[in-house]
Amino acid sequence: MPKPGTDGALAMGIIAALIENGHVDREWVEKHTVGFPELAARAAEFTPDYVERVTGVPAQDIATFAREFATIQPSVIRMGVALERHAGGGQTIRAVCAIPALTGSWRHVGGGLLQMPLWEFPVDWARVSRPDFIRPGTRVVNNLQLGRALTGGMKLDPPVMGLYIYNTNPVSQAPETNTIVQGLSREDLFFVTAEHFVTDTAAYADIVLPATMAGEHDDMMFSWGHFYLTINEQAIEPCGEAKSNAEIFRLLAAAMGFDDPQFKMSDMELAEHYVQWDAPQMAGVDMEYFRTNGYFHLAVGTPDDRLPHAEGKFPTPSGKVEFLVKDAKNFVAPPFRMMYEDKQSGEDVEPLPGYVPPRESAATNPRLAERYPLNVISPKSHGFLNSCYANEKHKIKGQGEQFVMISPKDAEARSIREGDPVRVFNDRGDFEGLARVTDDVRDGVIVATLGYWRSLNRSDGSVNSISSAEFCGLGRAPTFSDNLVQVARVN
Repeated sequence: MPKPGTDGALAMGIIAALIENGHVDREWVEKHTVGFPELAARAAEFTPDYVERVTGVPAQDIATFAREFATIQPSVIRMGVALERHAGGGQTIRAVCAIPALTGSWRHVGGGLLQMPLWEFPVDWARVSRPDFIRPGTRVVNNLQLGRALTGGMKLDPPVMGLYIYNTNPVSQAPETNTIVQGLSREDLFFVTAEHFVTDTAAYADIVLPATMAGEHDDMMFSWGHFYLTINEQAIEPCGEAKSNAEIFRLLAAAMGFDDPQFKMSDMELAEHYVQWDAPQMAGVDMEYFRTNGYFHLAVGTPDDRLPHAEGKFPTPSGKVEFLVKDAKNFVAPPFRMMYEDKQSGEDVEPLPGYVPPRESAATNPRLAERYPLNVISPKSHGFLNSCYANEKHKIKGQGEQFVMISPKDAEARSIREGDPVRVFNDRGDFEGLARVTDDVRDGVIVATLGYWRSLNRSDGSVNSISSAEFCGLGRAPTFSDNLVQVARVN
């Protein structure tokens, strides 16, 4: 396992090993990529000794991986969402994406790169988001910096005075949660939420609107892990006064005098309205097909024949893998900001993949590391879905109480034994958990999983109490894995 935040150096080291040892598919690269000579020059900076020193991964292991990935086909990289969660996350993603292109893995069924098939689903995001409703010049607040927005850290003028939150629990899931709590506690903030339970976020609301669960409303669902589009038909009438998101907005629209036809569509009519039925992926099926069959596998090939990029055809201006990108500007993908194109950050993007060191590590920030010497990694909890189900007793029983994995060496230095209650803290906040002393984590790193509710934890805190709300370099993604902390036993 590489040191936290050094995945980009590891990826560049793999690229260098592929090139140095003759494992590049020259024919495929020549036909279907842009900027290989420039990438090769950049990769030459990542010598085996340098990469081993930065990442902690032995140079021989890197060379072995590069050789096997290139020569044993099909080869594929499954890229998770956590890879981006440090200062250099965007550059890391770019470097990792270059690897299967260099080895020609896209030639082979099952080869290439796999992340989320989200973009294969033919959803008309403009119909979903209605950016035409957004007035030009409207400001944008990234949910990852909600606390700063509510407490004056972003110096908004005028300040946020009204807030509606649905489908999210930022007091658990967003960084700098103590700042969020401070902002939600403002007496002058009118805060409304739609929820199933009184979550850590809903506890601060002026009004909690009861929201329907999946069985109480109609919907259509795409996937983060497969190619099936699925209909979700209402099974029961909503309990009590519970209403779907769409019904809440319909009622608000009627009360405010908005008469766009979309505000008069039922939940199922909206779902049908959002699908691009004439897209090739839909192969001519219609809504009646879904009512009869329940789901449809997109017409994008099967596990036995899918070859989306054997002949290139990438969604880039050149249709090729662009190792070298000129004059690009930083942006957030439009579906994650209601298809609103104004107020993008627009910083220049580095033309080539590379390595951007983490902001918080012993190597890059030694003064901070004197006080907070441990990096913390916060993966998802197996028993929860983000923070969903984390209030259910049987789920908590299966997942166990909040734990903190720590190496034997780091535990001994702090007089921590297996099962001891410990406090994890830095300048942003703290939380408590039970120590798990294990060789599964390297020295200098602790692991505490995400999703626990602070109101149900040992103390009024959770792992995101210590997380920074700074963005990674590309796409304004979070930096959950770029944080230094200290750990102490709770007496």
